[in-house]
Amino acid sequence: MDARPCINREVGNAPLLDGDDAMTEKDPGAEPEEGPGPEPEKAPDKAAEAADVALGDSIYGHTNTFYTAPKLNQGVPPDPRFIKILSAMEITIGVALFALIVIGVMYQVLGRYLPSVSWVGAGELALMSMVAMTFITTGYLVGRNGHIVLEIFDQLLAGTRLFVALRVVSAAIMAATSLALVYEAFVKIETEWGRLSAAMHVPLGVLYIFALVGFLSAAIHSVFKIPYANRPEHKLDIGEMEG
Repeated sequence: MDARPCINREVGNAPLLDGDDAMTEKDPGAEPEEGPGPEPEKAPDKAAEAADVALGDSIYGHTNTFYTAPKLNQGVPPDPRFIKILSAMEITIGVALFALIVIGVMYQVLGRYLPSVSWVGAGELALMSMVAMTFITTGYLVGRNGHIVLEIFDQLLAGTRLFVALRVVSAAIMAATSLALVYEAFVKIETEWGRLSAAMHVPLGVLYIFALVGFLSAAIHSVFKIPYANRPEHKLDIGEMEG
C-alpha cells in the first residue's frame, strides 16, 4: 500500500489530490486525418444553363418534357400553301366566333345588374356561336392531330413501314368519315332551314353550314396527309393559334 502523503490543493472551491493531476490533463490525441480532396467539377450543361436563364427567378427548376425538349413541331416540314391558307381562314373565323361567345356571356351578366338593357338573345348568341366554332375548327384540329385519337399501335410500329401504312389507313378512314358527315350536314341544311331560333329567329340550318364547311375541311386535311405519311406530323400548338 502506497504510504506517500497526499496533499490537498485548492482549485477553485473543490479540493484536488496530487495523484489526480494526470487525470485533469486532456490528451490531445492523434491529429485528424485529412478527408478526400474536392471532387472535380462537372462540365456545365449548356441546355440546363439556358433554361435557368430563361426561368429567371422561378421557384421551379428546369424539366425536360415532350413540349420543351425537343421543341414542339421542330423539324416538321411546312404544310402546302393551300393548307396554310385554309388553316388561317379557319382560325380567323373561329376567333371571331369565340369573341361572340364572350360578348354574349358578358351581356347576360350585364343584364342581371341592369335589367333595362338585358336582351333575351344574348344567351342564344353565345350558344350558337359555340356550336358554330366547334364545327368550323374541325378541319384545323384534324390537320394538327388535335382531335381525339387512340394511339394504340403507334408506339409499337414506330420507325417501320407498317407505321406509314397505319397512317395512310387512318387518314383514309378519317376522310371517308368526314365526307359522310358532309353529306349529312347538307341534308340537315335543307330540313332545318325552316326552323327558327327562339330569340334571334335565325334559321337553324345556318349551324349546319358551319358543320358542312368544317367536315369538308377535315376531309381535305386528311387527304393531304396520305402522300406525306412518311414524314413527321404536325401537333396542335396553341401558340400557333395565337399568331
